[in-house]
Amino acid sequence: MNLTRIVDSVSRDLQYALRTMRKQPGFAVTTVLTLALVIGANTAIFTVVRAVLLRPLRYSDPERLVEITGGATPIRYDAIRTGARSYSGIGAYFGHTEEVAITGATAPEPLQQARVSANFLSILGVDPLLGRRFVPEDDDPGASRVALISAGLWQRRFAGDPQILGRPITLAGTPHVVIGVMSADFQFPFSGVDVWVPRPAENVTPFSPLLVLFARLAPGISLEQASAEISVLNHQYAAAHPGMLDAKQEKPWHVLPLKQELVAQVRTMLWVLFGAVTFVLLIACANVAGLLLARAASRRAEFAVRAALGARRGRILSQLTAESLLLALAGGALGIVLARWGLAAIMRTTALDLPRTSEIHLDGGVLLFTFALSVLTGVVFGLVPSLGASRIDLTTALKSGHDSDQGTRIVRWFSTRGFLVSGQVALSIVLLIGAALLIESLARLNRVEPGFDPSNLLTMKVSLPETRYGTAEKAGAFREELVERVEALPGVRSAASVFTAPMTGYAMQPLQPADEALLPLNKRPLGVVEFITTNYFRTMGIPLRAGREFTAHDRAGSKEVTIITEGLARKLWPGYPKVNPIGMHLLIGVNTTPIEIVGIVGDIRQSLDDEYRPGFYRPALQSGPPSFIFVAKTTGNPLLYADAIRREVLAVDRDQPVSSVKTMDALMEEEEGQRRLVLLLLEMFAGAALVLTAIGIYGTLAYWVVERTRELGIRRALGAQTKDLLSLVVGKGLGLTAAGLVVGTAAAIGLTRMLQKLLFQISPTDPITFAAVAALVFALTLGACYLPARRAARVEPMKALRFD
Repeated sequence: MNLTRIVDSVSRDLQYALRTMRKQPGFAVTTVLTLALVIGANTAIFTVVRAVLLRPLRYSDPERLVEITGGATPIRYDAIRTGARSYSGIGAYFGHTEEVAITGATAPEPLQQARVSANFLSILGVDPLLGRRFVPEDDDPGASRVALISAGLWQRRFAGDPQILGRPITLAGTPHVVIGVMSADFQFPFSGVDVWVPRPAENVTPFSPLLVLFARLAPGISLEQASAEISVLNHQYAAAHPGMLDAKQEKPWHVLPLKQELVAQVRTMLWVLFGAVTFVLLIACANVAGLLLARAASRRAEFAVRAALGARRGRILSQLTAESLLLALAGGALGIVLARWGLAAIMRTTALDLPRTSEIHLDGGVLLFTFALSVLTGVVFGLVPSLGASRIDLTTALKSGHDSDQGTRIVRWFSTRGFLVSGQVALSIVLLIGAALLIESLARLNRVEPGFDPSNLLTMKVSLPETRYGTAEKAGAFREELVERVEALPGVRSAASVFTAPMTGYAMQPLQPADEALLPLNKRPLGVVEFITTNYFRTMGIPLRAGREFTAHDRAGSKEVTIITEGLARKLWPGYPKVNPIGMHLLIGVNTTPIEIVGIVGDIRQSLDDEYRPGFYRPALQSGPPSFIFVAKTTGNPLLYADAIRREVLAVDRDQPVSSVKTMDALMEEEEGQRRLVLLLLEMFAGAALVLTAIGIYGTLAYWVVERTRELGIRRALGAQTKDLLSLVVGKGLGLTAAGLVVGTAAAIGLTRMLQKLLFQISPTDPITFAAVAALVFALTLGACYLPARRAARVEPMKALRFD
């Protein structure tokens, strides 16, 4: 019976709320749209945060999976596998994906390949969708070549052929046999992998720490115990291999949860965005609460009549709460639609390189979050107005004349609304300061001199298979012919190849002057190494400071030469430029042959937020890997030449695809991509917060002026001047802003430190930024005060004294 009465009561409350909303459709639509936007934004960001940061990895017993920090050489990998006792399995993968071409009956296609140890699926506790895992024998150098392919590759290239198992495919010119297909949501160790092959150390020299180690903790072993063991093994390894690049006893090695390492690059950004969108939600709640306060004040007579007819306070409170919840749930339902659109936009954003993208989608957990958020939002913005409106003094409220309790009521209303507005100002201050810091960071990044000319520069990646281009002569012949063909195209000024172009990553090698005492590899300075063809410096606009550039005579079989940057010259010879390194020799890597310095060029930045790194260049015709970045300087829009250059590549080798076709300007923008995305969203959130705050200030003062019209008329009758009334209203507004400014500034001092990784050459507590935001908010407050202050100044005493 009690349940029946409750259901009936709730039903009548909702029906009454609907009738009330129909009487004021403008208020209802405005409130629902406002809530839909903020709830939708919160739902979208929460969906990403939940999938990427909060949910456990989709592997067996994921909390036992760890990563051993620091790159490892193949020798160190073997040493840890042999000596460690804290793990039930230790695996490795090559530190980045490799681009390989799959060739055959159809057109060649560039794929992203991951090299992993044969036990990687066993460690993760995952089975393929079809077929089998790798077995230990697959890691043997002489074993048959096998591969696991992604579900995406299986569908698009093989049309989901159920007979794919055992099918031969050619990867990078080498035959492989498909032994399995991974599920569509499998993304280890990187997103976007098309094919997995064993033998992670196959293309890694014994001295290169390019392997990433991961493992599964043995039962009963904690992270602390595993870290302690790794520390001991590290000291043993450093003592046994003192010259290895990864043998540094002073360098700490840690065992960390695998999930923590997988999401490390995006963790701060996602929490910043989630915090920002939560602030906007709170501001919107405060704004809607202010509207409901004003609306409740206008319904005093209605509530008084209902109370006089016997309605208890709890009954009125119940009906007002139903109105708030109805608005919030309607906003939440529309917010889900907006969240779906927002998620689609996020997934299309190339600037946001998210891990675990296959797990980002609306599901039951997200819908439950949205429902709970809607209910909580309704309670938050509806509670204060409902409590105030349900507290009724019948004697006062039903008077036909002047409300003698009006002054007390206005003070109480203004205090509540003022608290809400000050809270809006405080939250807006935090968002505005965060956005302003990022704006300044990007402005300073854009003023950075990269050391080269990025205009009209086209880049593309070419990955030559070692089976056909395994020698410097063969790879060099391909490069020379391609450069010659492309430079003959109309509109192409020059072309060249480079191992890694700026903004695409870089590799480093240890080196030292050949005439100094021989140092262990891990004690030598490191320099960025590039393998280039002739005309590279002219194509990139890198100035030659001294000596000469490479020529066609600098090829395999000729004297080994190098060109160094000014930064490396200063690092190795502090007396530069008085000391001239031209003609001196370097020992590079494990090569014991002294290499002559024939030129010095200007420094370049490998990324915009990085310092000029010392580096050196080697002739690509003399040494270097077969894969390279091709660069072409054009007279017009570089992308218009992409197809022509692609055709020239196929003319040299019909089985050779190209990939990552981008302008250098685009690469530089992508370098700033995460900052730009966070800035864009923060600007949107801060802009919305600013508008809502201005509306809140205006609404509060406008209502105050209306309710105080009688008082203002008396002030005018007693001799108050226009400026006195203006000062009164503006002072009220500035008082609300000042309180919020103090609280918001204090909060920003603590919270903006979370942006530290996204900032460039600016402190998270930059006083100029804080002062500029404060000035902006005060200017906004003056603007919001204008109309209410003007109305107050125009009050006529006679009319005001008749006002009720």
